[in-house]
Amino acid sequence: MSFNLMIDDCGLVDFPTHGNKLSWRGKRWGKIVRCRLDRALATEDWHDLFPKSHVEYLKMVGSDHRPILATIDNKIPKARRQFRFDKRWIGQDGFSEAIKRGWLENQTNAESNVVDMIRKCRHEISRWRHENKPYGKEKIAELQKALEEIQNDDLRTQEDLDEITQKLKEAYRDEEQYWKQKSRNLWLKDGDLNTKFYHATTKQRRAINRMVGLHDKTDNWVTGEKEMEKVAVDYFSDLFTTTSPDDFTDILEGIPAVITETDNALLMRPASEEEVRAALFLMNPEKAPGPDGMTALFFQKSWPLIKTDILGLINDFLITGAFDDRLNLTNICLIPKTERPTRMTELRPISLCNVGYKIISKVLCERLKTVLSQLISETQSAFVPGRLISDNILIAQEMFHGLRTNKSCKGKYMAVKTDMSKAYDRVEWQFVEATMRKMGFGERWIGWIMKCIKSVVYKVLINGQPRGKITPNRGYVREILYLPTFLFSVQKF
Repeated sequence: MSFNLMIDDCGLVDFPTHGNKLSWRGKRWGKIVRCRLDRALATEDWHDLFPKSHVEYLKMVGSDHRPILATIDNKIPKARRQFRFDKRWIGQDGFSEAIKRGWLENQTNAESNVVDMIRKCRHEISRWRHENKPYGKEKIAELQKALEEIQNDDLRTQEDLDEITQKLKEAYRDEEQYWKQKSRNLWLKDGDLNTKFYHATTKQRRAINRMVGLHDKTDNWVTGEKEMEKVAVDYFSDLFTTTSPDDFTDILEGIPAVITETDNALLMRPASEEEVRAALFLMNPEKAPGPDGMTALFFQKSWPLIKTDILGLINDFLITGAFDDRLNLTNICLIPKTERPTRMTELRPISLCNVGYKIISKVLCERLKTVLSQLISETQSAFVPGRLISDNILIAQEMFHGLRTNKSCKGKYMAVKTDMSKAYDRVEWQFVEATMRKMGFGERWIGWIMKCIKSVVYKVLINGQPRGKITPNRGYVREILYLPTFLFSVQKF
């Protein structure tokens, strides 16, 4: 306890580590004991100077301690900075005008579409940001200088002083909000300027999550960015390669056609402005963006300006069954399942889609919800409105209680727990299509769903940078509350 307090008091942060951190092995009371006795610590300033440094725990040979090898490197390869929409821009002078210039300029071009408008908005916002520096350290330094000048000038009024003071408070607040968002810290409520804490949390999280190497399929350890990219791309390419099944007759034989003509008419109706707006505003405004860098907050705040074009995008898709494939470019974010993952199986893939595609997906999902209870049996509770998964938990508990306590069950019954490894990623697209057709969905609806599934192209985020290119022909990386989850539920019916 006192050691941890000393670490906190000194402001020390652990090095990112690789290998078995239980660095000491010994015996206590006749039993083997392992613990972490050896570590490398440094201050935040030191980590700023050497951002790529890490520690490797080596094999335990000739001693009861593992040697630790510290790699000290202050060079991180510079990569192209990715555009990310920042909520601090909202309300700043000139920001709305920059969005209008970007969005409305492309409306005069008959060949342009929403993807081009978003791209132009990015360029206009980036130019505005570069010219104005509306926030951050530069803005705070500028306001601090102005405040000092006013305080030293006896001719300036109290109103001038109050105005600059208020602007400085707003700049501090914006900076705190920025680092709070970057730190992903949810448990600490906004306090009195926690910027330093959030900044430290962000740096520590980045250091911990930074991948220094991966084991490839032959168990070789690779450390370069290009080598790790190849490991990730090969892994997902193998996972998303179809086995080309062609006969689902026996599997689909027991599925009834439950979707009526009335259901199909409701599913395939034109989209209204209210429906599209509801789909957009159901999204969390600050979730991580897709490859275009725009969060749902941008679309929500710009809705009066962009609503006509977004509604046109949705209805064009519902009429033609097609959209610009750039809309479905998707980044795969790798979330560690373990503290220091070294294999692709220890990383959980999450898809980061563009909001334009999410709106299409969400509209279709909200429509699918209305008929989901007809498609899925009562024993399947997840994702079906009006059903509780807790019912299944209670039934399972009663069954296991009976197996343990009922004498008539002994020697006659057994419980088998089954799980499907990478269930989402192994779903065959042909089976999805055949299942929907057997259930009675209209051909136009099936075409919409298959377009959403088949048009995806993935890139993998390696230390924050999109790398490689994966064109799948089966499976889908899960995305909570959007199409994959509901389609997977339908297949379990």
